[in-house]
Amino acid sequence: MKKKIVLASLLVMSLLTQNVSAQKAQKLNDFTGINLLNAGIGIGSFGLYGTGGLPLTASLEHGFSKNISAGLEAGYVQRKYVDSWKYSYFIIGARGSYHFNEILNVGDPKLDVYGGAGLLYRHFKIKYTGDWNEYYGKSSNGDVTVDLHAGARYLFNNNIGAFAEVGYGISPLKLGVSVKF
Repeated sequence: MKKKIVLASLLVMSLLTQNVSAQKAQKLNDFTGINLLNAGIGIGSFGLYGTGGLPLTASLEHGFSKNISAGLEAGYVQRKYVDSWKYSYFIIGARGSYHFNEILNVGDPKLDVYGGAGLLYRHFKIKYTGDWNEYYGKSSNGDVTVDLHAGARYLFNNNIGAFAEVGYGISPLKLGVSVKF
């Protein structure tokens, strides 16, 4: 199943790349009206004791002015421990970014350097399903926290690129694909 998903994703990416490769690359110096979709994985996790699985992340932002964008963010990670312990960690919230290309005088028109903050709801759940279930059972909790992020995005063509982000959300480092539309 995973192979089929990866193959389908690569096929869609190659079709998008071929369709827009003939277009002139648009500079990332005015974000007004631009939508950005980031989908990726996290390296590390802020979950249970800072460990746990491979976080999946996604964010969608809309450009409201030349240098400011805002939108939604979500992330999920799950991990099984030892025998019967299962841990899951989920975040969802709003975020905003300031794009520093103009201030930093970035010369490459395909590069976007940004940073920002947001407000996240995070929820965790620990569940034990082994023989001692009546003693351990399950526990869950949630709270609201601040999201801080700084990153860079590089567009390979007019619509598809890659991003890397450091910060405090679900993972200290996020890597993935960016789609501009």
